[in-house]
Amino acid sequence: MSVLLDAGPSLNFLAAGQQNILIKIAEAGRLQLAAPERVDAEILGMSNDQRFRGTAVRRTWTALKASRRVEILPDSLASRQFADAVTRIAGMPAQDRVRSRKSLGEIMVLAHASTFVQQGHDVYVLLDDGDGRRRAAREMQWLRSQGHHSGFDLWATRRVLQEAGRHEGWIKGDQTWEQVYDQMTAFDDGLLPRSAWQKRL
Repeated sequence: MSVLLDAGPSLNFLAAGQQNILIKIAEAGRLQLAAPERVDAEILGMSNDQRFRGTAVRRTWTALKASRRVEILPDSLASRQFADAVTRIAGMPAQDRVRSRKSLGEIMVLAHASTFVQQGHDVYVLLDDGDGRRRAAREMQWLRSQGHHSGFDLWATRRVLQEAGRHEGWIKGDQTWEQVYDQMTAFDDGLLPRSAWQKRL
């Protein structure tokens, strides 16, 4: 079973120095952290962005891969099952979609997730982007319609942090999960500030 990581949440955990949470949540469920090749490229590319330049994103991500804490999944379209998933999730032929890098990482995350489920495996996806989560919901519906009943569990940063807050030692630096979330909003303008949570209910 795998936890598939999208670039946005991964960057946030790495930049905040809280990659231990991802390691612990994987260990607790006997899961393997994994990311598509495209997400790997996006994380390394974004590590040069001004927001992350003063953080240990690149060094920590490289160490996680070297220690095999994170497995990098090939994005080859040679598999018909995988290519069909990319086409379905993207809403256009896979060969055309991979020519555009915009939001490609999350599409690859979901395509890998769908392929795992079709092969009978449970999978967990850490994804915050609203459009990506809508794509995930549509693919989950398609999988159910095809009789695939293996688990496809969609996680968000908030959910992972709340879970970490229930376990002593998962969060580094003697912080609460709320404090870590607030730190992450400085790196990701897509994360809704906690002050706005109630307004969205």
